[in-house]
Amino acid sequence: MKIQTEDLVLVVDDVLENRLLAVAFLEKLGWMVLEAASGQAALDVLKRVRPSHLLLDIKMPGFDGIAVARYVREFMGDQQMKIIGYTAHALKDEVERILASGFDAVLIKPITYADMSEQFGPANVRVL
Repeated sequence: MKIQTEDLVLVVDDVLENRLLAVAFLEKLGWMVLEAASGQAALDVLKRVRPSHLLLDIKMPGFDGIAVARYVREFMGDQQMKIIGYTAHALKDEVERILASGFDAVLIKPITYADMSEQFGPANVRVL
């Protein structure tokens, strides 16, 4: 059984410090967050849970962010999940290549709270 939620982000980065920073920003915005330390670990999570958003590091050993995005778009057939890449490589042609690989947006590292707020906005918090 897959669980799907509108307020869930899967953060995928092989560098722990980058994941912790992204998680802190997203949680401050009210998002629920899962983490994965590799592209393969992200695919394992996606077998069980369908987040509304992915924040993918582009450069990772093995299955990188571009491969994960292509898998989500082509093999999972998910065109609704918002996929945001983040990378330290800011060259225009590199950003265009990333966007053409199935990403909705690209953030340039080091990311800031303002970057995350602009891209993700506050989660849909419901008061009961």
